[in-house]
Amino acid sequence: MGAVDSEGLAPTGPYEDLHRGAGTMIIVRWVAVPWVLLQIIAYEIPYPPGYKALAFAFLSVLVGGNAALMLAHRGPRGHERARTIGILGLVLDVALLSAFVWLYAFDYQTQIWAVLFIAPLEGAILFQLRGALWAWAAIALSYAFRDIWGAARYDNPLIWNSISFRMGIGGIIALVAGLMARDLLKQRTNLADAVARLQQVDRMRSGLISMLGHDVRNPLTVIRGAVSTLIDKEGAVASKDRLMLLDAADRQARRLESLASDLLDLARIDQGRLHLEPGPVPLAEAVRDSLSYVPGADGITVECDDDLIVRADPRRLEQVIVNLVSNALHHGAPPVEITARKVDHTAIIDVTDHGPGVPQEELMGLFEPFNAERKSGSVGYGLAIVKALVEAQDGSVEYASNGDEGGRFRVTLPLS
Repeated sequence: MGAVDSEGLAPTGPYEDLHRGAGTMIIVRWVAVPWVLLQIIAYEIPYPPGYKALAFAFLSVLVGGNAALMLAHRGPRGHERARTIGILGLVLDVALLSAFVWLYAFDYQTQIWAVLFIAPLEGAILFQLRGALWAWAAIALSYAFRDIWGAARYDNPLIWNSISFRMGIGGIIALVAGLMARDLLKQRTNLADAVARLQQVDRMRSGLISMLGHDVRNPLTVIRGAVSTLIDKEGAVASKDRLMLLDAADRQARRLESLASDLLDLARIDQGRLHLEPGPVPLAEAVRDSLSYVPGADGITVECDDDLIVRADPRRLEQVIVNLVSNALHHGAPPVEITARKVDHTAIIDVTDHGPGVPQEELMGLFEPFNAERKSGSVGYGLAIVKALVEAQDGSVEYASNGDEGGRFRVTLPLS
């Protein structure tokens, strides 16, 4: 489970839960210190020689151990560190609780054994059901041996039914607390996933709005300007200029048509209704045909064997190549190169440019549709279509930086 940080919801995850749980137990120990001190001082039955000093020694260990855990808790953060602090705190508490119960074994009627039930609760807070059961097993064994030892040393009656009853209650407490902690963690995980999905939907909504404001407005502005010029100056526009205006309007209209087609493809992919017709496709021919649809692709170099044949949907493969090349021309810098080679039973297609590459902070959502966090001037839906189309054809796509020499998109497709 990954951590999620959203408005009104604290970050969740293995590290955060352990960190908070360890912090809670540190507070509990500090609260317990004056209570333990009061119990030691106010105990009515006289202590055997040296026992009261030993009780104060145990209290000192509690204070010193908790202070050390608090300093460690405030130090550098990380999952393994939080886990270590949680384990050390649980071991400290099981040891000290058992030590106090053993210390007061001289008083057969004392109810101090009840403090042992703190350990399964702490185990549940830190490590859910597993932690609760391990803590219960430790205190149950400790208490059983304590009663055996107390019977031998102080001639206390050894009542096995009492041991099984008291530790049975501890087992029930451990089971209930552990199961509740596990269920709460599962609910928190589900809630965090739901929040993450809502955030993704919100990013897509924001991206769609940005896209409509950028990728739709500009073509419409050109079309409207061309049409307005032809209407307002019908008789004054030369034939050559009229053709230029109509050509500009036609290109922008085709751009809008392509945009609408991409949006429909995204909707079909999201709904699982994308129709593919895979078959053997000569890769070199497919690449050359695709480049004919990309303005400014004349200078692109292609290295691909003519006998390299992949299994793909021809139209969708063309769409993948067009989107990757258009992305390289728009966001990268020349020279743009397309290379393809055979590796085992797959074809590796690399589209490489020599631009600035994709910033590190944008890599996480590079293939997400309508990624509102991209700062490259256009909201990305083309790469999302590329990823979905390639994966639908049993392939994969990934991005790799070439350092200062640009970026490379690598598509892997099965051979026919």
